[in-house]
Amino acid sequence: MRSLDPGAGAPDLAAENEALLEFLYVAPVGLMEISPDGEVSIMNPLAVQLLMPLAGAAAMTNLFTALEPFAPDLRFMATSFKDGRGTICENRRIHIGQADGADPRVLACTLIKVDEARIMAVLTDVSDQVAQERRLKQAESWFSLILSGVNDFALMSLDNNGRISSWNESGIRQTGHERKDVLGRTMNVFYFPDEAVQGRALQQVDLARRDGWHIDEGWRRRKDGSRYWCQSLVSALEEKGGDILGYSVVLRDVTEKRTSADEVRRLLTTDQLTGVLNRSRFFELAEAEIARWRRFQQPVSALMLDIDRFKSINDTYGHGGGDEVLRAVGRVLSGGLGSIGMVGRLGGEEFAILLPSIDPEGARSMAELLRSGVSTLRPTVGEEVVPVTISIGCAGLGGDVDTIDKLLKRADEALYEAKRAGRNRVAIRPLGRAA
Repeated sequence: MRSLDPGAGAPDLAAENEALLEFLYVAPVGLMEISPDGEVSIMNPLAVQLLMPLAGAAAMTNLFTALEPFAPDLRFMATSFKDGRGTICENRRIHIGQADGADPRVLACTLIKVDEARIMAVLTDVSDQVAQERRLKQAESWFSLILSGVNDFALMSLDNNGRISSWNESGIRQTGHERKDVLGRTMNVFYFPDEAVQGRALQQVDLARRDGWHIDEGWRRRKDGSRYWCQSLVSALEEKGGDILGYSVVLRDVTEKRTSADEVRRLLTTDQLTGVLNRSRFFELAEAEIARWRRFQQPVSALMLDIDRFKSINDTYGHGGGDEVLRAVGRVLSGGLGSIGMVGRLGGEEFAILLPSIDPEGARSMAELLRSGVSTLRPTVGEEVVPVTISIGCAGLGGDVDTIDKLLKRADEALYEAKRAGRNRVAIRPLGRAA
């Protein structure tokens, strides 16, 4: 154990080490001292407890290796941090996974560079906190709005079929739509035509009918085609007998707040190397889509893909070359999906894509477009061109494939079929029972 004061006398040194050991053993968080490459020199029992289930004894030697399948950009963040000391990341959430029907397990990781040779790592299990945040997030945001005052909002009414029955000046001011533009139509009039999830407006009405109210948030369209970030509250109006007379709706334009928070949100939710969603954010959004699928039974498909012979790319061109390939592939995946799906980096060269409202056959067509797009890439390392291809597996929700973990596992099985068939191709697992 390293002394905190090498110049101290033997009795003082022993006392210091004893105090340090006592602190490490009783600390309510996992504490580790690591090198810039992740090699572990000191760790307390709670850190062992948090990491051992992830990689067994291997987790005890290198933190970045242990967390590579779940937070592949941690090593990159540490090695690219140029200051002599300071906070590399703070409470970065790492989605570990979940058992069937359970809330996901999530760790929070803080890395602090002490000097050129040492980094302190702090690990905390925040699974309960994340689950509670998910349940309270919407209600808290709306209560906060009520307390702070609501200025820029629109009010309207819907009939019991979810069609707009009244419209006022606040709606005209916010959306640009006159009464004649919206009366008798559903709230789909405020969505872009290429929205990934069709019928979202009617889903809000259905959930409000079931629960009494429903909150939603996302991009909406004004009459002139411009977009704004909108929070909407749909409340059911009931008679004493329980019959639904209609619905009241509040729309709030929070674009300015959204825009000011975008950079912070990007840092918290994206993979720092590739720019796609990080693992935690991908699973958070995926869980919401799974819940929506259980309610409405619209198709949901997933793609699992990785870069062919990526280890060989790293061995030949170095990690810098591998990073350049990952960035290029991330750009193709993000650009190719547009607004119809979400892509996340799960670990190393492995990516996952969720496609709401698209069945497996449609997902296969999308996968072929992405595979073809990647095959045309010509990333360069120095003056050398690096050939790049990907293999993709497709699967859809259905049967007893009813969780995000089962869906990704099934898509992963198809991915390995594509690999065995020669790489640079797409394979699909039809709907059916999970393996």
